[in-house]
Amino acid sequence: MTADEKHRHEYFKRIRRAKRWLRPLPRRATLHRYPVLGWFAGAARKRSYLWSFRREDVVPAIYIGCILSLLPIYGIQVATGFLLAIVFRCNLMVMVATQFITNPITAGPLYLAGCYVGLLFFQMLGADIPGDSVYDFAMLITHNLKDAFLSIVGPSTMRGSMEALSTETGMSLAELVGLGFKATFIGGTIIGYFIGFFLSLIYQFTARRASAKMFDLRTQYHKVRLRESEALKTAKKLKNIQPNNP
Repeated sequence: MTADEKHRHEYFKRIRRAKRWLRPLPRRATLHRYPVLGWFAGAARKRSYLWSFRREDVVPAIYIGCILSLLPIYGIQVATGFLLAIVFRCNLMVMVATQFITNPITAGPLYLAGCYVGLLFFQMLGADIPGDSVYDFAMLITHNLKDAFLSIVGPSTMRGSMEALSTETGMSLAELVGLGFKATFIGGTIIGYFIGFFLSLIYQFTARRASAKMFDLRTQYHKVRLRESEALKTAKKLKNIQPNNP
């Protein structure tokens, strides 16, 4: 393989790799296939910022998407992300990609972590948290929630576990649910912001390197095309030259 062929191969290899990474995400050509999002495909295709990978369109999507992914709204995150992408004029594909942070495997641990951070935040503001410490209260909630879920196959009952939690904390079930939701919302926002911060740094570093590399490859590719075009023109000229007969 010649140097020119190598540059051309590497250039198209990177383009194919980028398309492969973007294949699972909603794009202009495939948006109509997605539930709910497909209803707004026509309007979304007209908004170029939803598909732009410029820094000013991607970085806000990373921050907002990471925060959104840790909020206790599992199941409607993608639809909410679509609306926020339009409101804040940022990249839809990145917004949707960040929602994979929470999935059926990671949702439980991440929401519990968000709830714990939110409870710590409330305690710093002087709010009264049941128990000797936030840790003890969080462990009490975790233990009873575990018993509640295990009650599906065990001897205990969901109602009994929830009543035990209410008795041990001195709060009604509605108060516990409200406190847990608010704590998870605040804690998820805090954790999501820091995750977004680190991901944005990684993106900007990677994007600068990839942009420089793609610029070099594109330059080399155009040089190859130019040389091929000039060689073709030269060959045509030589072909058209007729030998002088004496």
